[in-house]
Amino acid sequence: MSASAWHQFLFIGGLGLVVSGLTTYLMIWVLVGVTLRDRHPAVRARLGVVPFTPRGFGWFLGAAWHRLGDATVTALAAPGTIGAWAIVIGAVLATVAKTLSLTGAST
Repeated sequence: MSASAWHQFLFIGGLGLVVSGLTTYLMIWVLVGVTLRDRHPAVRARLGVVPFTPRGFGWFLGAAWHRLGDATVTALAAPGTIGAWAIVIGAVLATVAKTLSLTGAST
């Protein structure tokens, strides 16, 4: 497989990770948001109501839901953390692949 094909493969794979992570994150945020509203209103107020606040996204990336000790939140938020990391890793992968293809890197 040529270098160009590898760059394209990594770029498309990275974009796929971003899309799948975004889908997971948005679906899970609704469920976790409702659960936090009902069981932990102070945490919900601190995170905000919009899924992509930096504080809310960081809460998932850092798996801060562990500190709540609530089994329901843990069960709901774990896939959200996977989705958030998929967004980050996919964006990095796509950016690196595109940069390598633009600079003419051969490996």
